[in-house]
Amino acid sequence: MKKIILGIICISFLLVSFTVKSNKEITTPVKTTSIEKGKKLFNSKTCNACHQEKIKIVGPAIKTIAAKYTAKKGNIVAFLQGKNKAIVDTNPGQVAIMQASLSITKSMSKADLEAISKYMMSIQ
Repeated sequence: MKKIILGIICISFLLVSFTVKSNKEITTPVKTTSIEKGKKLFNSKTCNACHQEKIKIVGPAIKTIAAKYTAKKGNIVAFLQGKNKAIVDTNPGQVAIMQASLSITKSMSKADLEAISKYMMSIQ
């Protein structure tokens, strides 16, 4: 009799364990686009302190940069790596300010710089 009751209890637990729904939600990782990643990097590296999307602050607006780099077929990544000269604002004072900021971008990975470039080129 005890074995039958114990067997029924075990079977009951098994049935309940298979039918109880979990309160845990299944989450899938959110994949960010390279433009979104670039925007986050642009802001986290404080590039936005001097460059806004559509207006000139200290440095040229991102919209202006994107237009010049498109027209001149320039390479933003190479500039941010310190390999190319400025093609947007070539005023020596402006170039000196940007040279100081290049110390940040020169140490960044090429993938991160490409994401920043994609973000910048997406601004119209």
